[in-house]
Amino acid sequence: MPRANSACPFSARGGSVPETGYVGGNGVGSLMRAKEQVVRTLTLIALTLLLAATVSVAQDVPPDAKKVDNVELLKRYLDARNRRTKADLRRQLLDLSVEELQAAIAAWKFPAIDKPGLHKWSTMCPDGFERPFWVHVPKDYDPAKTYPLLVCLHGGVGGWPLDATEDRPAAGHMATQYWSENLVDEWPSNLVIMGCSAGVPDTNQDAVWWHLKGQLNVLHMIAETKRRVNIDDERVIVNGHSDGGSGSFGLAFRMPDAFAGFYSMNGHPMVAAADSTLVWLENLKGLNVQAFNGGRDALYPSARVIPIYEQANALGANIKFTNYPQLDHGVADVLEKEVAAFLRGPMAEWRRDLLPVAIDWTCSDTRRGRRAWLAIDDIGDMDDLNAVPANAEIKVPAERVRLGIQIRRDVDAPTVEIVVKGSVAESIGMQAGDVVKKLDTHEIAKMQDLLDALDTKAAGDDVVIVVEREGKDVELKGKFPGTGSSRPAIPTARVIATLDAPGTVSVSVRDARKVTIFVAPSMLDKDGRLRVRLNPGKDSKGLGIVAVRKAEPDKGFILDQFEQTGDRKLPWITKFTFDVVNLLGVKAKPANPDQKEDEF
Repeated sequence: MPRANSACPFSARGGSVPETGYVGGNGVGSLMRAKEQVVRTLTLIALTLLLAATVSVAQDVPPDAKKVDNVELLKRYLDARNRRTKADLRRQLLDLSVEELQAAIAAWKFPAIDKPGLHKWSTMCPDGFERPFWVHVPKDYDPAKTYPLLVCLHGGVGGWPLDATEDRPAAGHMATQYWSENLVDEWPSNLVIMGCSAGVPDTNQDAVWWHLKGQLNVLHMIAETKRRVNIDDERVIVNGHSDGGSGSFGLAFRMPDAFAGFYSMNGHPMVAAADSTLVWLENLKGLNVQAFNGGRDALYPSARVIPIYEQANALGANIKFTNYPQLDHGVADVLEKEVAAFLRGPMAEWRRDLLPVAIDWTCSDTRRGRRAWLAIDDIGDMDDLNAVPANAEIKVPAERVRLGIQIRRDVDAPTVEIVVKGSVAESIGMQAGDVVKKLDTHEIAKMQDLLDALDTKAAGDDVVIVVEREGKDVELKGKFPGTGSSRPAIPTARVIATLDAPGTVSVSVRDARKVTIFVAPSMLDKDGRLRVRLNPGKDSKGLGIVAVRKAEPDKGFILDQFEQTGDRKLPWITKFTFDVVNLLGVKAKPANPDQKEDEF
């Protein structure tokens, strides 16, 4: 009998049977249905087990793995270059709680560094130039551990190019070697050293350490280092020799808040005024400053420098200084001793203080108007509203008359590198590249000859200078200024402020029309408020104007601070700006005449 549908062991209708096997009576359909049921049951069991396993695996995932990694989100935000992407990442960060955002900043992850020793990195600086910087990483570096940072500013700032050339090494690299080759005790394993490059010949003279652009470049390189290496924000110290030492003073005078201290080797504090602005010794109050100078230094002799340190200390600064009577402008004779002493003392002990009880700050440019928790935002004549005296005049004993030039350090003949604006040199027509050959009757062959010749001149004297320019001698004639004050009439503002108690700040001003208070939680009272007393000394009851603000953390402000500085330990959560002129125009009076000040 023929087989129907022999190609298929089971027909859809159940009319065929296998070629082998026993089927009795009419049980073919029942058997087929039973087998189909088994298949369906087994399939259902398999799917159920698979689903259960999937659910079990999902439940076994650690809770943290399901959350967004806030530290990674922060890194993506800082690395983003596309404006739309960055804006989206910023929105996600600002959706976090204040505590989550602060925790992400504090937990910033640092990459591993393959080998210790010197690393050369580069960055686009705020002035628009790509600059190299050198970072000496300690042996056995551990990214989970914080390290103090020593920032080194090289000398001869006007004459060194950005990078090494065939006949001279890179200046930033050289600056690190003062320290890396003289480390003692535990410091080879515990100190990060960074060397900056100003690169003035490749960029412009505004990049020198005491100009605003140069100082912003230094702060930017520090921030870049902090993103790559685990730096202790409270232990960043800036140091330098010659122009580097003068640059360290420049940062102390004008932008000190990134640093725990300042260390100058054969520098001069008054060089910072070479950008045609002023410096004020009162600005050094509350800072850690150390310096040494040489008695035989032809450029910055200690006899002319130490009296300035003494004036600053008399005004409240605390400069610790050493005079080496036999030392010239080089530091090789004392370097090993000085480095060892500094490492065992200040490097181990100095810490930054962003919440000083008292601030005395003066500026002529609001871009340099900040000191810790206080900033000057507007400068203008306030006449009888002022409650603070003018700053002390700086007296430089036996002051040598100044031509107003900077000399190249890489050649023996005194060759002009920079002519300072508004100087005698500019008025008589000196130019960069001029080689000074004669001053009056004095023949000039080297820098010391020029310094000796200037020592014979006095304020108000006529002068005749012969320079070689493009192979020809050019005679220049002029006159040194008279004995009047050398401080130009530049509008300045001064603020003296104190943290009186949690919740109360006193601010007295001179020509500071607007001020900002940066607020840390420790500055607030138990209700989260801050009251500011303006010019309290002028009020007969010592009350002054009282302005009260409630502080709420500003997440955008907190994020922006970290992005700009790389600093994970800034205490500020918000800021308050006060229009001083308007506030001083109206007296604040309590509703109850018997009410005390602390009841506002």
